[in-house]
Amino acid sequence: MDLLSLNPNTITIDLKHPATGAPLGVSVELQSLESDAVKAVERALKNKALRGGRNTVTAEKIEDNTIALLSAAIVSWTFSGDAMLGDDKKPACNDANKRKLLSVPAIAKQIDNALGDEAAFFGS
Repeated sequence: MDLLSLNPNTITIDLKHPATGAPLGVSVELQSLESDAVKAVERALKNKALRGGRNTVTAEKIEDNTIALLSAAIVSWTFSGDAMLGDDKKPACNDANKRKLLSVPAIAKQIDNALGDEAAFFGS
């Protein structure tokens, strides 16, 4: 096996209600935290932090950086049934809408947990 050919695929998760486990009608396609697109965002955040000097890290910045990384990992989504983002039944998968979706802690946790399963990105 050529080790240089070990590249992660995308995965799709179905978001679920945190209390009942019932599907929310939203499927999210994710790319690995090791993907080039996510790594580029991570490097940009690190460079910005390094330019800022010492003692510039705040809890708010850490949370914002986490949302930026999770957002970068979202490739696409599908809303079905009664699922809506605010008043929008078919929201565009853009940065602003990704941040809206990720502002719901239970959803951000589901996406973060899925991204933590590195093996899933190498499944067939």
